[in-house]
Amino acid sequence: MERLKLALVHLNVRHGEPEQNRNELIAFNTGAAENGAKIIVNTELAVSGYSFSSRNDIASLVESQQGVTIKVLQEVASHYSCFIVLGYAERDDETGIYYNSAAVIGPDGKLLLNYRKITAEVRWACAGAPFQHNTFPTPWGTIGILICSDTYYGAIPRMSSLRGVDLLLVPANWPGGSLDPRELWQARAKENGFFLAACNRSGKDKTMSCEDAYSCVYGANGERILESRSCESDVFYTELPLEDGKLLSQREKQLQSRKPSMYAPMYLDMRYATDLTSYYELPEPSEIKVVCRPLHAKELFLDDVLESHIRTYSGEKSDLLIFPVGLSDDKEQALSRLSSAAHKHHVDVCAGVVSERNGSMVIALAEKDGNLSVRSNENSKLLSVDLDNARVVLAFRDELYHPEMVIASAKQGCDLIVCPASDLDDHDRRVLGARSIEQAALAVSGNSLAFVCQPPEGHYRWAETCADNGAGCSVTLDIGKLRQKKFYERLDYDLLLRSRKTERI
Repeated sequence: MERLKLALVHLNVRHGEPEQNRNELIAFNTGAAENGAKIIVNTELAVSGYSFSSRNDIASLVESQQGVTIKVLQEVASHYSCFIVLGYAERDDETGIYYNSAAVIGPDGKLLLNYRKITAEVRWACAGAPFQHNTFPTPWGTIGILICSDTYYGAIPRMSSLRGVDLLLVPANWPGGSLDPRELWQARAKENGFFLAACNRSGKDKTMSCEDAYSCVYGANGERILESRSCESDVFYTELPLEDGKLLSQREKQLQSRKPSMYAPMYLDMRYATDLTSYYELPEPSEIKVVCRPLHAKELFLDDVLESHIRTYSGEKSDLLIFPVGLSDDKEQALSRLSSAAHKHHVDVCAGVVSERNGSMVIALAEKDGNLSVRSNENSKLLSVDLDNARVVLAFRDELYHPEMVIASAKQGCDLIVCPASDLDDHDRRVLGARSIEQAALAVSGNSLAFVCQPPEGHYRWAETCADNGAGCSVTLDIGKLRQKKFYERLDYDLLLRSRKTERI
């Protein structure tokens, strides 16, 4: 099988020492090119270091697109006929604006692309435009660029996927800690169906240590290809599989299940919605105890299995009980059992039903007062239900692979997304957990795995409670806290909301 050789220059960046960093960059990039790498990726802010308190603090370290570092790497790229990506602190000579940027140099030595980080450092850098060009063509497919925390919010990598990216390159400056970026980068590759290569750094910066930082490569199905770190400068190599000279991305397959018409509310400007309860006339918030119960599909609607489990978790043990998808040869009878048992034991219950006859599937939420809300997998509209103290949205697992769905739900006041599923694996747990970054909690039940994820506080990992092997997981959610939503708005909504037939690239 053909292969594409990729090099990640995992540099021990010395803060505020551009000459030393530049010399190492030249040496390592030259060595990688001599070793046959066709694409060489360098870390974020590879020349300057990362931590700066103001424009004045970084002023002596910014460079223009015609600066010395880019020029010397242009010579390397043209001499060895390779692509080079450089993360650097940019000064725009026309405006005097500073950016955290990534320059892409082509094999002819020309500057192909200059991408400016969208989620930029607020003390000194201007944020890049969300609709800026961030892709470039290669013989192996379309390659895209994002920088470090641009990958934190799901909609930003999704925009790259919609622009046709087969391989996403990520210069980064991301230490381990409360959120290991490996988990997030693997989720971004899987949910978008592209390869992802993140070049992190090593060493100690002014205010943080990156000695535990990993450089990584993940496949289009989320498989782990490379995860490496080093306390000193190093170059990590990997080879990506090609078919007929092209990268084997799964992007088209992953994007097929998108439903842009469902996501329209995601463009809403929520800056003035300081109190979502009154803004949307939501139920008065209070704590709600959620229980997710894994159970094998064939068992759920057998005899008194369903009612037995509902009875066990009713009363003080649960306010909302979520089961996986169950099989039934009589869908209407299964829904009737669900509704009757929820009303009898005075607890709200959500479950999925798949017809053994034709494979059609519905999700149902049976309320303790007797109301029954049902959504089929053919319905492309969001279905929200207001319980006593929370607004809940019903979702299918595949829908949650799209960040747009969760953003749209959260901007309409959703507190909790519930998802009955069947088979779940670690990829599902990782991708669906990361969905909570979009400002809604998620509760998911499958045959052998269940979890509840809550939005993170600040720029950190989401809170997660997980159970497997038949055990249930129970979480008490503070709905009042979930109403305090902060949305990331620097997005290209025109791109995200276009149908596949009319999307612009």
